[in-house]
Amino acid sequence: MARAIAIIFMLLLVAGCGGKVRQDWGGGGTDAQVVILNDRGAVELAIWEGAIVYDLRDYDEWAQGHITGARRITLDDITREKALPADRNAPVLFTGEGPLDTRPERAAELALERGYTRVMLFPGGWRAYFDAHPVRD
Repeated sequence: MARAIAIIFMLLLVAGCGGKVRQDWGGGGTDAQVVILNDRGAVELAIWEGAIVYDLRDYDEWAQGHITGARRITLDDITREKALPADRNAPVLFTGEGPLDTRPERAAELALERGYTRVMLFPGGWRAYFDAHPVRD
């Protein structure tokens, strides 16, 4: 009985998450709309293959550190179509502060809505990329 309740809870939790982005969290599925990158090596390979990296953090956060070559943008920039490339087949990669930062996921959803076909997400953020930890006083 407890197992059945746990399964029902997990199904409700997954259904409640909604969104198009996290359909294929583990990577590799054929119906994934967004490719989820799990580590620095995957990000570097994507960059090597031409991905444009977009960092969704504000300037003060971005100035703490960012992936080399990353462009700092806002969700508003994407909404107003001021940030992404004209080529809807160009690979775009979104990142932010870390797994709890929802801005990159929303940016990926906006890119999908605008017809981009090669959308990637690095939910680990810049700290995971550099294996950095918060500075403590």
